[in-house]
Amino acid sequence: MGAVRLVGLLGAVLLCNACAMDDSEELSTTTSDLDISQFVLPSMDAAQRTAIVREYDRLDPTNIVPRGLLEDAILYFDVNKAIIPKTERMVVIDMSKYSGLDRFWLVDLASGTVEKHKVAHGDGSDPDNNGYADSFGNVSGSNKTSLGFYLTGEIYDGTHIHSMKLDGLSPDGSPNGMANTNARARAIVMHEAAYVNDDNASQQGRSNGCPAIDTSIEVSVVDRLHDGSLVYIATSSLAAPVGRSTCGDAVCDGGETEQTCAADCALPAPDPDPTTDPTDPTTDDQAGGGCSTGASNGSLLLALGLFAGLRRRRR
Repeated sequence: MGAVRLVGLLGAVLLCNACAMDDSEELSTTTSDLDISQFVLPSMDAAQRTAIVREYDRLDPTNIVPRGLLEDAILYFDVNKAIIPKTERMVVIDMSKYSGLDRFWLVDLASGTVEKHKVAHGDGSDPDNNGYADSFGNVSGSNKTSLGFYLTGEIYDGTHIHSMKLDGLSPDGSPNGMANTNARARAIVMHEAAYVNDDNASQQGRSNGCPAIDTSIEVSVVDRLHDGSLVYIATSSLAAPVGRSTCGDAVCDGGETEQTCAADCALPAPDPDPTTDPTDPTTDDQAGGGCSTGASNGSLLLALGLFAGLRRRRR
């Protein structure tokens, strides 16, 4: 009888875990060899942030990504890029926005261009089902979206085909409510969902905590991101944004050049020769049009005398 009860209890636990997972999978595949302790959350003052952020001025030229979140992602990427396997693209997701709005941005780090998409949040984060996520967590069974920085993992076929695993990089206690280190164990993955539609501006459906995206674009997005791209999910920025470089601020930085911003980047005029006095009328620049004035008036008279003597001989 005890054995039967134990088996029944174990089955109930496994069933509960599977129900809590948006994309159930074999428990043996929910671990990762990734050492998240290597990743560093940047802590910098405004000047230090500015120096890094403005090296990425080419990103998001049309300014559609919330600036503060984009700068958070830029700084995290730059500080950790030596251990980020894929550096071609990253994703920024703003979970403060209504689910009917574009709030998933795929940023191309080479060209700077941005793709915008819809994305679902967990039903545990939106219990009244009004389209806004206002509660987040890192606990199995909560069905909540987890905020923080992620690294994309491998593609696999689970309840949803062509799903992509995610490894959370933000431990409990991180600022702004970021905590996502249980993402893989919870099967928080990026997958397709019929209840998310990029063409629908009204409320999207809810997941069990996964950032689910439109079926029609999922393969294209996941194929470009899997196995080592940075993903950032947040509701507010970690610091006030410093903004792009500004022509006229006396600093040649970001994308500024001598052609685009002469005020900041034009080369200074060369210093005058410190051995000359520009106010002295006997200096090279003031007399003789650049000819040497070393030949004094006496030398000039001597030359004229020789010339006159030659004329007399020719007669």
